[in-house]
Amino acid sequence: MRVERSVPFLCPTRTIRLFGGWVSRRVHLHALSGASITIGAVVLLALADLSLGAYPTPISTVLEVLAGGGDHHARLAVAEWRLPRVLAALLFGAALGMSGAIFQSLARNPLGSPDIVGIDAGAFTGILFVILFAGYTPTGIAAGAFVGGTTAALTAYLLARGSSGLRFVLTGVGIAMPLTAFNTWMLSTSRLEVATAAATWGAGSLDNLERGEIIPIAGLLLGLMLCAVCLQRRLHSLNLGDDIARAHGVKVDRLRTVLLLLGAALTICVTALAGPIGFVALAAPQLARLATRAGDLSLATAAIMGCALLVAADIISIHLFAPTRLPVGLVTLVGGGAYLIALLSLQLRSTNTRHQ
Repeated sequence: MRVERSVPFLCPTRTIRLFGGWVSRRVHLHALSGASITIGAVVLLALADLSLGAYPTPISTVLEVLAGGGDHHARLAVAEWRLPRVLAALLFGAALGMSGAIFQSLARNPLGSPDIVGIDAGAFTGILFVILFAGYTPTGIAAGAFVGGTTAALTAYLLARGSSGLRFVLTGVGIAMPLTAFNTWMLSTSRLEVATAAATWGAGSLDNLERGEIIPIAGLLLGLMLCAVCLQRRLHSLNLGDDIARAHGVKVDRLRTVLLLLGAALTICVTALAGPIGFVALAAPQLARLATRAGDLSLATAAIMGCALLVAADIISIHLFAPTRLPVGLVTLVGGGAYLIALLSLQLRSTNTRHQ
């Protein structure tokens, strides 16, 4: 590997060449250092999540179990009880962070996340219909979430097509509000067992997830994220404006539709298995931008930040009021409310400053 330095006073970048120059990539140093720190935080949080619990396990023992060793009790606590949940937090956090980056890039607005524009509410509506008329089955839940969430996302996109990102956000909020009211009415008028099953799912939880459930969805989510990363450069051209994107050979309408479906599918897959988990898709892209000091949203960095946020939320949900366990969706909802208030306050302050 060879690293070439650029002129430091002009642009803090490096060109990294691999395999004798066959592969080269210009890397922004701030982005590289911020992503490295975030990856380190993800590793530390994951190890802490695997270590903490009713049966505390030292980090050295956790590493030994992950390497295939350890005694029976350590393997039971780490590999059987905690590892599926931590893997789900890492995978789902990455999917939600990348989905949020896609939607915020398309909307050109930091509020344009899936949970704001009605995808979660639409997925909940689809699942309620499935539970009411077909019973609680994994296949039916996944199908209902996909149809409901995709319908909500496409409706918001088509109604706001060709307008500003703010209109897309407001249209999504306008769709989410009646859907949420409709979901509440359906829960209040349905049978007790149906309402209990739907409300339990609606809280958002990583508990009771088995490896057999995570592995199939992991392959799908990784495939979707790989497709999204492959479209990163075209998304960057799209962010520069439709005319510039068309000049670069980008088919703007088709690209927007594909990215919208990818972002919706990432969120819906997570929602179908774990329930609605807010805040992560909203905050991860902007926090990743702050960490890397980058002007454009990076899908990969947003995914890494999503991992960190959801694993941290999982630790809080389990240990804040131990032995009582909170749904992780409740923790992220509280965090998302605080983040949203802070974001709106900063935008209002910035607007007032420009007008003075």
